[in-house]
Amino acid sequence: MLKSKNSSSFSLDWIQQIPSSIAIIDTDYNLISASPRWLVNFQFDLDQIKGKNLDSLFPELSQELTTRLKYSLDGLRDIKFKYNAKNSHYSSEDSIWHLNPWKDGYGNIIGVIIKTEPISKTQELELELNKTKLLLNNKRSVAKIGSWELDVVNNLLQWTPVVNKIYGLKVDYEPTLDNAIDFYVDESKDIIKKALDEAINSGKPWNVKAQLQQQDGKIIWVNTIGRPKFKDGKCTRIIGTIQEVDEINQIDIQLTKLENELNEYPLFEKIPLGLAIVDFSTGRIINVNQQFLKLSGYDKNYFLNKSVKSFVSSTLISKSDNLMQQLENNGVFKPVKFTYSNKLKHQLNLKVTGNLLVGRNSKKSILCTIENITTQTKLEKRLKNTITASREKNDQLLNFAHMVSHNLKTHATNFSLLLNFLNDEKGLTQRNKFMTMLFNASDNLSETIKGLREIVAVKSNVNNEKKSLCLNDSIFIVEQNVAGLLKQTNGKIINEIPDDVTIKALPAYLNSILTNCITNSIKYRSEDKTPIIILSAEENENYTILSIEDNGLGIDLEKYGDQLFGLYKTFHRNKDSRGIGLYITKNQMEAMKGKITVESNPGQGSIFRFHFNKK
Repeated sequence: MLKSKNSSSFSLDWIQQIPSSIAIIDTDYNLISASPRWLVNFQFDLDQIKGKNLDSLFPELSQELTTRLKYSLDGLRDIKFKYNAKNSHYSSEDSIWHLNPWKDGYGNIIGVIIKTEPISKTQELELELNKTKLLLNNKRSVAKIGSWELDVVNNLLQWTPVVNKIYGLKVDYEPTLDNAIDFYVDESKDIIKKALDEAINSGKPWNVKAQLQQQDGKIIWVNTIGRPKFKDGKCTRIIGTIQEVDEINQIDIQLTKLENELNEYPLFEKIPLGLAIVDFSTGRIINVNQQFLKLSGYDKNYFLNKSVKSFVSSTLISKSDNLMQQLENNGVFKPVKFTYSNKLKHQLNLKVTGNLLVGRNSKKSILCTIENITTQTKLEKRLKNTITASREKNDQLLNFAHMVSHNLKTHATNFSLLLNFLNDEKGLTQRNKFMTMLFNASDNLSETIKGLREIVAVKSNVNNEKKSLCLNDSIFIVEQNVAGLLKQTNGKIINEIPDDVTIKALPAYLNSILTNCITNSIKYRSEDKTPIIILSAEENENYTILSIEDNGLGIDLEKYGDQLFGLYKTFHRNKDSRGIGLYITKNQMEAMKGKITVESNPGQGSIFRFHFNKK
């Protein structure tokens, strides 16, 4: 039993039965009793510490704890006190102490009940927030404010000496409006100009934070306020104040950061997407989560208090007005995609959406959700390429099926008619003519099948690996193969290609391309000219370009340009023309990821350029 100062008696047996961590002290701060949990937490033995003063048990807490105990004895309830384990020899865990008055049956305060519990992230932030708010209020209470007045009619600016000090100027400095604005930097200068213009023309006051560069080059934050005054419906003067808020601004940022952590925790950090909170009026970044930092590769200080425009592309900046309008009208803006280069110089495809948040004092901010869609974008691109390739393959297959069906049907019909004629004809001379026609039809069928087989060969070899080939070695082999044709026509090949030029190609395709183009130059020669073929080569970043120029008949590209590489398309009367060579050559070049370009005029020859892909 314990006798209190007001002679009331209490039984404290209950304290030994509860699972909470509780201690009870009297009005002299002496320990009366404690629960088993409290004793275990602080590694005390009740028999050894009972009756001892709390100051002697926790000397490192005496000043702060004594003040709060006095408040509790005065009747204040649920006073919170943060206990730092690192400053104690007894406990290894930080905790929160809740102090409440201990009263007797008559309502008299006879001591304090102290309940301790492990500190949570939320409680720690609340305490830190309260400290920061107190610091902020103290800073603001001693902040110096300068006043100024602008005579709009005469464009005269006057201000108090405090403004000179804020600008870092001498006391005798005489300001002008243009000079005063020039001290502001970057976007802040535009903000002040816009505010001034709206005040004069629309009567709109302002209250904004901006960056100002003092005369010695130091950049500070200031809060500037302007109030337009009108006479006879016209703005004649503007009065206002300016206050250096560099320190206050930093506390504001810290305060906002803590409030956001407190309000958003734990979702702000647990959502598996990048999150950023941006001040609506200034565009400054207030906070970002860890997922956002992983994407960027930078730490949080790299972003805080910086304009969001300094981290995005000019394309996105140009859309900013539209995004802000969407936020004003709908509270959200539609997803925007853009590329971002992170700290490791990796190009990321990001998608950002924004939601308008309205906090305390109607302060607006934007919650931006940033999603890394790089993998998704690559898959979409790959899928589009696959679809395009499949569509091309399907078109080619349909074309080939059409060619086979049409060409073989034509030959079959021809054979059927000739055989019927042959069967009905009794005269030997006429039958011999039909037999000759059948032999010719057979040769034509063989030629058609050969051409179709060549087309199939091109398609079948599309995935073969290209090799690095010496261009002149391949040209030499082709020259030997066409030597008889050159001699017959007195043709001449002029090779201007250096011996060290190499190209990446399939050997069989390169031989076929060279042979087809050189024989075409001879085949379609002018009757009044000796055929001359000039070979040359050049390179750019992606291609090695082989040019084959001749002085032959040439081609009317305006008339036949869209048919030039079509199957069975011929443009000159030549008994050897099959209309298949250029078609196959084009397919061979495309199979090697290359291309062909042509320059030609009727009667002036042609230049075929073969672009061999270096990859």
